[in-house]
Amino acid sequence: MLPITFTDTDLQGVDQEQDDPMVMTIAVENFTVKKVLIYQGSLVDILHWATYQKLQVSIEAMIPYDERFYGFSSERVCTRKYIDLHAIFYEGQ
Repeated sequence: MLPITFTDTDLQGVDQEQDDPMVMTIAVENFTVKKVLIYQGSLVDILHWATYQKLQVSIEAMIPYDERFYGFSSERVCTRKYIDLHAIFYEGQ
């Protein structure tokens, strides 16, 4: 999968010291998912269960994973499973 990149023309009128999060609309597994938070300071990507169900991806596609990570308020969070999903980021509405 190709990385998302930005060129110098994208920086026009933008404060280069900012690394604010972005909210985007993306296509995941052929479904449009709106209001996706892109935050480069995060080590995990979270998909709410209701959104996962709407994608109609089989629960058997999930892979067991029992590692812990630190949550948004520094609390330890247990994980159960993960999944790799095909996502497409594109320009336009």
